[in-house]
Amino acid sequence: MDNPLSASPSARSPLPQLDVEGAVLDRYGHGALATEAALCSPIDYDGRYLKALPDEILERDYGCGDPTRFVRPGETVLDLGSGGGKICYIMAQIVGPSGRVIGVDFNDTMLALSRKYLDEMGRRLGFLNVEFLKGRIQDLALDCEKLDDYLAAQPIRHSSDLLRVRRFEEPPRETAASRPRAVAEP
Repeated sequence: MDNPLSASPSARSPLPQLDVEGAVLDRYGHGALATEAALCSPIDYDGRYLKALPDEILERDYGCGDPTRFVRPGETVLDLGSGGGKICYIMAQIVGPSGRVIGVDFNDTMLALSRKYLDEMGRRLGFLNVEFLKGRIQDLALDCEKLDDYLAAQPIRHSSDLLRVRRFEEPPRETAASRPRAVAEP
């Protein structure tokens, strides 16, 4: 029997291309709508911070660590892949009213879940220092919601329109001091 791995590269059948981003969006999108036990990572969070959180967010937490021990009052922190917002709302309590928490996720369903409780969390905490932005971690300079609005107003109708969109996507240059400090999860 012939070994397919020993065949020349042109004779081998190509491996199927995986849409990893689409699979992640789909899986976590479903997880935002109903609890997905297989997505959960067992993490023990400080219970005093959990008391302020809505049950829906607690039930739909799919985080992979607890970075809160690295966060201090007054800091600005960035949570990449913020999902339903649990860690952001916990960190909001730690950084307090003089701090700021920015959650970034690309999944519209997860963003809707995290944003759903912004006003309620502001009332519970007595301050609102959290925002959730749509963005791809690998391309944080691009504001995906502004791009969506731009494309809705100025759709691509011709290949020459792609250059116009690429110019829109180019971020203004920032200094390192104007960017929030990222907190790496353990």
